Amino acid sequence: MKYECIKAKSLLSKPHVADSWFHMNRSLNAYRGCEHGCVYCDGNSEYYHVENFYSHVRVKENASDILKKELGKLGFTSRSELETETLWSFLDDEDSKRIAEKVPRRLVIGVCGGVSDGFQQAEREYKVTYRILETLLDYSMPVFVLTKSDLVLDYLDILKEIHERAFANIVFTITCADDEIQKVFEPNASTTSERFDALKEIRKAGLFGGVMATPIIPTIGDNADNMTNLAQATKDAGGEFIQFGGMTLKPGRQKEYFMRIINRRFPKCYDLISRIYENNNTYGQPIWNRLPVNVMVMGRHICKQVGARDRSVRHRIPHEYESNNTVLGVLLDINFRMNMFLGMPRSTTKPYWELAARIEQGVDELSKLQTNGELIQHLMIDSSMEKTVEEILGSGTCEVLETLEARIDRMTETELDTDIRQSPDEFV
Repeated sequence: MKYECIKAKSLLSKPHVADSWFHMNRSLNAYRGCEHGCVYCDGNSEYYHVENFYSHVRVKENASDILKKELGKLGFTSRSELETETLWSFLDDEDSKRIAEKVPRRLVIGVCGGVSDGFQQAEREYKVTYRILETLLDYSMPVFVLTKSDLVLDYLDILKEIHERAFANIVFTITCADDEIQKVFEPNASTTSERFDALKEIRKAGLFGGVMATPIIPTIGDNADNMTNLAQATKDAGGEFIQFGGMTLKPGRQKEYFMRIINRRFPKCYDLISRIYENNNTYGQPIWNRLPVNVMVMGRHICKQVGARDRSVRHRIPHEYESNNTVLGVLLDINFRMNMFLGMPRSTTKPYWELAARIEQGVDELSKLQTNGELIQHLMIDSSMEKTVEEILGSGTCEVLETLEARIDRMTETELDTDIRQSPDEFV
């Protein structure tokens, strides 16, 4: 393994607006390259222009300094600067709140889980992710972490401080319930059992946390045993949710490497997986009607059986109105169901996404706008969308979402009529 310290020129990604998967606004990578060596990782593809992705890790040693500069350009001021300028410690709670409300809307920063895991082994030596967390604590920024490492537990103290000032949402990628199969595809990551143990500790500490069961590998991970075990383990660990998703396989280096491993370790699955991805789609999308099962539909059914939530949670950021957060969460659920489950056209999903984006970027308190009869005027919506917003404000859900979920549940019944394959342990 080769480590190379580099000077980053920039860090934060372009803005994410109304993100229905991870609910973050900006993301970053503390490292370029990842020694977890996950066989399916699209970071290994030519698309990211990183040679030797698994064996040559570039360490962005100045990442925290760059982050401070970029947050400053966005109009944010750190708590340490405020203490110097305003003698913060002598202000009462109301004065502190008024000062905090004058700064721009807080951003949820994804500090880990982009192309490269911020808690990979290099972090033990270089501590780049830790210094990033120190910066985000100083700026009172909400934090989203997506990782395959239990190293995150070493940083529990600082994550708890962040959670007290804003929030910390720690999500683990877990796709194979069996440690032996998991090690084939994620050779240098923490084991599945270690990650579930870490999730349990995260939740015991009072932080937000759940599971992204993505990517579920066709013919290997999409059987009922594997998915049920993942959902049950998430519930047992106190996870807020488990969200299932499929696998992309970009043509070129990523696909070639992945298929070599499949041929060596799961030869009976090779032909079917080859057929699923023989279109060589630029973005790695499969030929949908060749997939053995729809993992999102099946995952929803399994989660209902187990008693787990099948959707990620949109948490309220500091100083956000509760009613706005409730409406925004449901709108994102609608958009997610329409897009990811039903593949509805953009013309159908667009009004819900645009309203979600408008609310997320900042509008007056929706409950007060409703009381004053000003929803249509302030949100620039029609009467149909006004009805949806009012339903959400009244009950926390709406007819549109309930209809979508009923349709998905009917799809599940059809899915269950197909043969559910057994666990692929015999192929290991």
